[in-house]
Amino acid sequence: MENTMQHLAIANPVRKKSAKMRDTVSFVCYFFCLQAMAENTLTPLATMLIESDGSQDNALTTTHTQTALTHDRLAATQMPDITDTLRNQTGITLAQGTGNMMSVISLRGAGGAGQGLLTLDGIPLFGNFAGLYSLSHYPTDAIEQVTLTRGPGDERHGSRTLGGAIHLQTRQFQHNEGLLRFEGGSYDTLRGAVGKGLENAAGNFNVVVGRSDVFSGLSQSQYGNEHDNFGMTHASANWLKSFAKGRLNASLYFVRSDEDMDGPGRLGKKVHWLDDKRGRLSDETWVTQIQGDYDLSEHWTTSLQAGFTQDRQNMVTSRIKPFAITNQLLMIEWKNTHPVFFDDPQHQAQFSWGVNAQHQQNLNFTAQQTVISPTVRGEVTLNQWKWLADGRFDFGEPYGNHAVFSLGAEREIFDTVRLYANGGSGFRQPAVSELMHPVFGNQQLRGESSAGGEMGVNWTLSPATQWRVSGYYQNYLNMIVLQTNSTTGVIRADNASEAIVWGSEVQGKHRWTDAWETGLNYTYQCAINPMTHLHIPNRPEHQGTLWNEWRLLSSLMWRIEFSIHDTFWFDQGNTMRANMAPRVNTLVKYDLTPKIQLYLRGENITNDHVAELNDFNFYGAAVYAGARASF
Repeated sequence: MENTMQHLAIANPVRKKSAKMRDTVSFVCYFFCLQAMAENTLTPLATMLIESDGSQDNALTTTHTQTALTHDRLAATQMPDITDTLRNQTGITLAQGTGNMMSVISLRGAGGAGQGLLTLDGIPLFGNFAGLYSLSHYPTDAIEQVTLTRGPGDERHGSRTLGGAIHLQTRQFQHNEGLLRFEGGSYDTLRGAVGKGLENAAGNFNVVVGRSDVFSGLSQSQYGNEHDNFGMTHASANWLKSFAKGRLNASLYFVRSDEDMDGPGRLGKKVHWLDDKRGRLSDETWVTQIQGDYDLSEHWTTSLQAGFTQDRQNMVTSRIKPFAITNQLLMIEWKNTHPVFFDDPQHQAQFSWGVNAQHQQNLNFTAQQTVISPTVRGEVTLNQWKWLADGRFDFGEPYGNHAVFSLGAEREIFDTVRLYANGGSGFRQPAVSELMHPVFGNQQLRGESSAGGEMGVNWTLSPATQWRVSGYYQNYLNMIVLQTNSTTGVIRADNASEAIVWGSEVQGKHRWTDAWETGLNYTYQCAINPMTHLHIPNRPEHQGTLWNEWRLLSSLMWRIEFSIHDTFWFDQGNTMRANMAPRVNTLVKYDLTPKIQLYLRGENITNDHVAELNDFNFYGAAVYAGARASF
């Protein structure tokens, strides 16, 4: 009984085939193409950030599907954090409960939410729980850029996850600018943030601080009526100094949240997540790093980065013994890049090598591990062709030594079409947070591995229309999945012996007129255990977003987006189903002055309460009003 109560029942979205959805998406794609061919005089779009790298290394090419979202793009949504921005991207599955709860995340079927699925300034972050991340801990005001990488080859971004990763950069203001934001709304919510940049001879200094409070939130429990409150404080600082032959960069990020916490309890013969008036959870995260780049010569640039992160939780519930758990990671990475020069400017090449060392430990239990990984990478560009190869060699205990690689090629066809293909392997050992967490953890977890590849095309049909289409196939062994036991209701991390995941992603954008723009993101994913022929939990087959944005007046904008995910399963036995969930968000924004914006934002205005996590509430219709000023 006590062991049962020490595990939860959480789960995530699964699916159900929907031919109608596929037909709808096909029609929309076809209609956009016809419009693009017919309209050659539309106002040119700004560059679409659906394929750019966004990283700060010196890569010549990516040959992978990537999405870079700058701060301007993030700020335009007027969302308080990165949750909904990520939800609307292809290839990513995100399941959440009430508005500020942690999220279950997977990229192309793979999780990695124990450690490394998110990185901040190159430092891989721990999941707040095994398999869960608190995306509310990363407000848009504090983030300069979000880069999504998909597929193998993520080791050059500081992550070892198998299906891709989400890379965050702390805010960097330009020209001594600053910001001030305040908003309030449903569930007695108040949020505010202030930030300022300062440029002088000593470098570029940036600071952002903020506070968020939800005084009357929904109960976490699907069966509960008690209002749960939430409070969060965040602060970040960033410094950048450039020299004649190099640069230095340092950053510090702090976030702490305190919230009411429900807990496990019995309803009948199963464990469920129930109201708990004594339940409280505090979660505190620190991230700091310093990095230096130096040009030793024309043919050799060296880079050294040292970083540290700590996540500490204190949890009290009526039926689980109070506990504190602290996870720490120290990372040191040394990189060396050697460019090769040719007489023909269309010919480029470079070779990189280095070593990445990571040590993680849990301060509450006897758990620590160290991995030292030499890395190599080569890139060649010859006219319209680009090739990429990289490898990583892990040496560490207790999961042994492993070698992984990725290969990629890219070909430009005309000026409007780019084809790319890649393939590779990966390995990730479970983090101490996944192994030792008293509620969701599992000390018997094994390392997960993968092999697979993708093909894709980026197509600019006209200055007003751009599309990206890709397809992929991945074979995962011992995939780490957060899943529900359908018999007991217990939820914890476990290994799925094998998973075959394949799918396709479509992302496009079209400007009909100067005042009307439309976008579509669609993901199809089939995730099957070939041993049982059952679906992997928490992976919906179909999901997508269709949005429209109108400039009603020169100073007035209206945006509306429709999102939907298919049905999916909460458990490995495919007996506990999550329903389809169509939802609508909207935003009205008014430019009071060129530097002051007023906005009204509606979230889930269809008031769809379909649960994305088993036993947990999904937040209902909410409205927020706010103001954002630059100075």
